[in-house]
Amino acid sequence: MSRRTITIDPNLHTIINTVRGFLMITGNEYNYTEIVNNAIFYGICYWLNIPKEEAVKLAAQVLTSNLKLEGIKDEERDKMLESVLSQIQPIPK
Repeated sequence: MSRRTITIDPNLHTIINTVRGFLMITGNEYNYTEIVNNAIFYGICYWLNIPKEEAVKLAAQVLTSNLKLEGIKDEERDKMLESVLSQIQPIPK
């Protein structure tokens, strides 16, 4: 798997580090990438109107520190990806 480097807006970078700092104070240590991936995951769940309880249950299956889709069945993964793709509007040419 190839890695890409992206640039994050400085305001968003500040928010991510603030969340990370707050979590460190509470005794939970997460790296920068885990915070970003969790925020994206929960943002997608919110956008798709997935109930909070179901999103929390899915997070353990979908999000790992290795940044892979692990432990999720092929049918569930396909269903999730189809839901995301159905919400995306094509870019007009």
